[in-house]
Amino acid sequence: MLDSSEAGGRIVRGGALRFGTYVLMVALSVLSAALLTRHLGVVRFGQYTTVISLVGVVAAITDAGMSAIGTREFAVRTGAERDALMRDLLGLRMTLTSVGVLLVTAFAVAAGYGTALLLGAVLASLSTIALVVQHTHTIPLAASLRLGTLSALELARQAATVGAIVLLVVLGAGVLPLLAVALAVNLLLIPPTAALARHQISLRMGLRPRHWTALLRLTVSFSLASAVGTLYMFTAQILTSLVSGAYQSGLFAASFRIFIVVTVVPGLLVSGALPLLARAARDDRERLGYVVRRIFEVSLILGVAAAVGTLGGAQFMIHVVAGAKYAAAAKVLQLQGIALIATFALAGWSYALLSLRRYTGVLLANLAAFLVSCSLTLVLANGHGAIGAAIATLCGESVLALGLLAAILRGHPELRPPAGIVLKVALAAAPTVVLALLSGVPSLVRAVLALAVYGLLIVLMRAVPVEVLELLPAGVRRPTGSR
Repeated sequence: MLDSSEAGGRIVRGGALRFGTYVLMVALSVLSAALLTRHLGVVRFGQYTTVISLVGVVAAITDAGMSAIGTREFAVRTGAERDALMRDLLGLRMTLTSVGVLLVTAFAVAAGYGTALLLGAVLASLSTIALVVQHTHTIPLAASLRLGTLSALELARQAATVGAIVLLVVLGAGVLPLLAVALAVNLLLIPPTAALARHQISLRMGLRPRHWTALLRLTVSFSLASAVGTLYMFTAQILTSLVSGAYQSGLFAASFRIFIVVTVVPGLLVSGALPLLARAARDDRERLGYVVRRIFEVSLILGVAAAVGTLGGAQFMIHVVAGAKYAAAAKVLQLQGIALIATFALAGWSYALLSLRRYTGVLLANLAAFLVSCSLTLVLANGHGAIGAAIATLCGESVLALGLLAAILRGHPELRPPAGIVLKVALAAAPTVVLALLSGVPSLVRAVLALAVYGLLIVLMRAVPVEVLELLPAGVRRPTGSR
């Protein structure tokens, strides 16, 4: 499939399916967030989100891009060599994650968490072990482009999580049982995922430290880059909780909860193309350039749409997700919404560099973003609270995007993003930003109006790639001609 002409279309359709599934997941997430913010209140919700962020840091460090590495290697290896690698990968990830659980516990003790919050942090961190097992067994599904199956598993995870949260809120549960939800859900998903991958990947864990050394050499640079890249996002919430008051931390948590949900989208869309990128990087550089450029075009269009929608709809989103007590978080979310342009644009570059094994550029870009974000959060959040932390996030994402672009241009100028699409998107976005910021107009109305105008201008400028247009019914799309 990866070598056939059908691969591109299957990835586009699968990406559209995963995006549609994710929209349903977001709707469920909004429900759970709305319940949590109102049930826990500003201060306890800030504590809850800080623990979730802490666990997210552990997951980022212990996964450290190994899922992506595993998908790439599964796509280019065969037979016993591939089976052994997958067993070693599972064993290494399980060991690293177990160490991460101990680190979370140590941090929670050092930070002076109360008993309930401490136990909740431990249980939430244990959920990463179950997640590692489940995610490792999705590798063959991703490599064989079974994106619909992946979407179903992701939707099942979200539905089970939200269902558990709703039940616990109705029962008046505190922070501890709410933090334990992820562990229960991840354990529940392991059996069906393992059954789907039973004939494609070994279910046994490899405990061979000598082989782990070779695996770490294969992955260390990209793993560090991936860990640092994810780390700085969650670190913003943790540092904000340490240098600003509980109220400001709660405001940033409400905005961060929405922001982090949207940042998943570009990776969700692009990750499905990783097996094709890996195979093209090995066998067909011309095909690789074509795919990378198309990914950038779609990502940029969607990233600007996400930014425009957030600028206009921030007040509405905060009201729905968190309620009137968090109204001041709307400006925080608007700043983070601007950062989504960079978040979407950089996704394709990151996976392209991974496929080409250009890890150093990815590492340096992520390290620069981490240093910029952390230093600015410490300074700005201390003096300006949640607004300062949002500015730090915006600067961090911008530095990351520029760093990855520099790595692309320096090592592979043939992958340069097309200037034409940048101009078209900028021209389409300019008037919509004005609409999104109109005063005296309800937030939801502004967002819908701005997005409608933006979408119309994008279509009129013929900025949408032909592969996306082919998803539309034949009677709707314009003739595309031969390619």
